[in-house]
Formats: sequence, C-alpha cells, structure tokens
Amino acid sequence: MITKVVHGWRPGGLIVYLMGPGKAEEHRNPRVIASWDGRDAGWQPMRTGPGEWDFELGPLIRALRAPAVAAGLPEDADEAGKRGYVWHCSARVAAGDRVLSDAEWAGVARELLDAAGIAERGDAGGPRWVAIRHADDHIHIAVVLVRQDTARRFWPHRDFPRLREAARRIERRLGLTITAAGDGTAARAPSRGEIEKARRRGRGEPVRVELARAVREAAVLAHDADSFIAALREAGYLAQLRRAPSGDALGYTVGRADDVSASGVPVRYSGSKLAPDLSLPRLMQRWAGAEGEPGRDGLAVALRQVQGARRSVTASRTHRRRDAEDPGQIGHATADVLTALRGWPGTGTAMGEAADLFDRAARPPRGRVGRAGSSSLGLRRAARQLIRQRRVAGEGDLSAVIALAVALVALVREIATWQHERGRGHQSAAASASADLIERWSAGMAGGRGGPGTALMPDHVPVTAQPHGDPVVARASSRPRE
Repeated sequence: MITKVVHGWRPGGLIVYLMGPGKAEEHRNPRVIASWDGRDAGWQPMRTGPGEWDFELGPLIRALRAPAVAAGLPEDADEAGKRGYVWHCSARVAAGDRVLSDAEWAGVARELLDAAGIAERGDAGGPRWVAIRHADDHIHIAVVLVRQDTARRFWPHRDFPRLREAARRIERRLGLTITAAGDGTAARAPSRGEIEKARRRGRGEPVRVELARAVREAAVLAHDADSFIAALREAGYLAQLRRAPSGDALGYTVGRADDVSASGVPVRYSGSKLAPDLSLPRLMQRWAGAEGEPGRDGLAVALRQVQGARRSVTASRTHRRRDAEDPGQIGHATADVLTALRGWPGTGTAMGEAADLFDRAARPPRGRVGRAGSSSLGLRRAARQLIRQRRVAGEGDLSAVIALAVALVALVREIATWQHERGRGHQSAAASASADLIERWSAGMAGGRGGPGTALMPDHVPVTAQPHGDPVVARASSRPRE
C-alpha cells in the first residue's frame, strides 16, 4: 500500500475535485465511506440531478470547514509560504491485490489517521476528516488540521514515516502486496503529469527517468563536478553547477532542451529529485579516491575486480569480520559496472535492463554512500574505463563481455543474499531479478559460442543461500500534487 500526502488550503476545492469527474472523468461512483464522527456514508451528499457527479456538496464542505472558520483561517495560500492546513492523503494498493470493501477501506483510513497522529482513536475533539472512494484500488482522506475542541491549528509529527509503518502493518493483516520500508532507496517516481506529457510527445518514458539514467552514466565517466557536467553536456543535456560565493560546487541541475514548461522554459531537475544518491554531495563522495586509471583493457581489469569483489562480499557475509569491506559499498559500485556495460555492441538491451533492475538494490539506505574500500574503488575505476572502451568497442570483444557477465551474476547473487540476510527483501529481489537477466543473456550467448557461460570463468561459484525477497513494489511515501 502506497501512501502519498500533500498539503493545501481549500477544503471545498478538494471535496469538489474528489466527488467530481476528475481530470479525465476517471472518478467513478464517488462516495464518502468514513468520517470523523462515525456517520461515514451518512455524509454522502444528496443528488441534484441524473449525472454521476451531480451532488449537493455544500453541507459536507461547510461541516468540514467549520473548525477552520472558527479559527479564522483563510482559504488562500499564506503569504509567508507556510504549508496549508488541509492534509490530503491517498492510499493505494498494488494492481494485483484483491478489491477491498468500503468497510475495509474505512478501517484502513482510521488506522492510517491514528498511526500518523492526525486523528487518534477515541479523541472526540480531534480534527474533522472524510475518506472518499471513487476507484477499486485507492481512497482519498481529506483532513482539516484544526482541533474541534480548541479551534487550534496543529501539525502532525513525523506523519510520513509513521504512515509508511502503518501501511506495512495493514498489508500484512489484509494479505496485500508487501511494499518496501521507508529507507530512502526508492527513486522519486514520475508524477502523473510527467507520465502524460511523455505519452503526448510519443516518448517511451518520462524525462525524469531518462535523466536519472543519463546522470548515472555521466557519474561513472566523471571524476569530479566539472567533468561530470562536461559529460552531461557532451551527451546533449542541459547541465549547470550551482556554486557558493566561494566558488565551491553546491549542486547541479539537468534537463532536456526540448522538455519545456507551459511558459517555454526548460524544465530542470536537481540530482536529489532524480534519486537519493544522485545529489552532488553524494556523487562527490563516490568520486573520492577513485581518480586512478585501471589500465587500457577495461574488460580484463573489470573481470578481476568483479571476481575480487564477490570474494569480499562472501567473506563479509560468512566471517563477519569487523575489518571487512562493506558489501553495501561494493553493491553501489557494482551498479557502475552494469551502467558501463549498457549498450555494449552485441549485448542488445539485456545489460541496460539488468542495470535498471539492479539500481534499487545498489542504492544505499537514505542515499548515504559511506567510506569506500579497495573493492568498490577498483570497480568504479574499471567502470570508468569500460565506458571509454565501449565507445570504440566492436563485437569482437563479446567473449570477454560474456566472461564478465558470468562473473557479475555471481557477484550480484552474493549481494542479493547479503541484502536478504539484512531483511531488505525488495532490494534482494531486485538484485536477484538483475542476476537472472544477466544469466539468461550470458548463457544464451555462450551456448551459441560453443559452451555454457560458466565454462568461461572457473572462479564462478554458485551462491547456495538464494534470497526469497518480497516482490519489488515502488514507491514509498511521497508528496504528489493535489
């Protein structure tokens, strides 16, 4: 169950939208299923005509707004830029989940509000709220953040993480798809507007997704902020550093020249808006210590580094030595190698798809890239050389690519097991899916060249403790537009 929260100022406007046709008449049979006073469906507005959205909304809006009126709160944005007092939460189940009844959704709404500290059970003086349903897979909860007993405006504390924890409890109780914990590893999902914009322009994916991929490739190729911006510009993107008065780089923005706003201005994204580990400070941590060159033959160097990294992860898992290199950092650097193999001549789309799958598994919790060890630094240097070599490579290098792919399968499966042992089911499942894809490609290619993929690399050792993570489900709580 995915929960999303946004703040606004106009409770009436929100109710009109939720009980109306939506932006494309997608709201079907809109109805009130729960309310602050237990009347629930008793607050369903009376019909004023034959249409599906012909309702007399005045009584519901006036009742919901009453505490805000008593508190003297406006319905327009505060000039000081404060958050609005209307708390709007949507809760959505996965596509394959069963359809919940109105009564079940009403219980979900109450549990989410209680857990988030918005409207606690048994608190008769709490805020007024309603839950509205107009689809099988989700509901909307509208709350006016003003107490009824004191007419005082209030703000919930840590409502986003508390909602995430409550949603996971609800999933287990109702037998729904288990979503990821709120550990900051999920990339920020494209908004509905971005998805529709891509569809209108005939693009296969939203610009945000394309830019995240381009930034990852530029980050592998670069060794500092200036070379990173140069790599993005060389690839045809708009990229600019944001500097402090001292001249130090503080951040960056990236965009496409043909992706513009309604006013014709190019839309730009900061790194942190693309993924937690793509902000400039995180990238600079990644580049620290990885400036050296690995040699001319990137494939051979990468093979040795991947084999050594797999042994390091195994040692950390089995021996649990305090001085062992952090497998999380090795996993993050492994993503660089997969990124470098994307689009290698003769590989088709397999390596790019594997890199996309592994991206979630590689991202560290909260985007924190810690101190790198010899294995992760070696992987990053090898990845940089692989990208350079890829530009002039031909299919004659394919045997070496297959050998590297088989080595990567062993490393990625070891990382998947390590993630599984730490209870990171979604990251483990993402790594396993990536390994499966690489293995199918390498086995097929090696079979066509006279032998199984494992014959190319004696160092390959099957991982016996295969992870069985939960299905990969994105995304954790985020803040969509109202």
